[in-house]
Amino acid sequence: MLSIKKYMLITNVIFFTLFILKITNVVLERIDIILFLLWAFPLITFYIFIIRLNIKSYQWFCFVLLIYFLSSSIRVFGASAFWLDVAELIFVSLLFIQIMFGPKIISRMN
Repeated sequence: MLSIKKYMLITNVIFFTLFILKITNVVLERIDIILFLLWAFPLITFYIFIIRLNIKSYQWFCFVLLIYFLSSSIRVFGASAFWLDVAELIFVSLLFIQIMFGPKIISRMN
């Protein structure tokens, strides 16, 4: 069984890896800093509620992650895929799975 500490550690690693991947895109000048900030705002907003273990935020965040999945899959399966886009798609998928199981782990904690 996965403890809440291990669960939060895995979630944090996935979150920060996504941010590092996107910041790398900014450094490589593949996206503008404004686009990065627009991309990061919903993630940061939901992250605040997720670290508070608010179950409703987990449910809503899954829907938001579907939008991130669609946008990254368009870049991956579009004209030409870049390795950062493929990595982003993988980590968005991992984060979706992680967030999807969050309420079950939190309810088991109580």
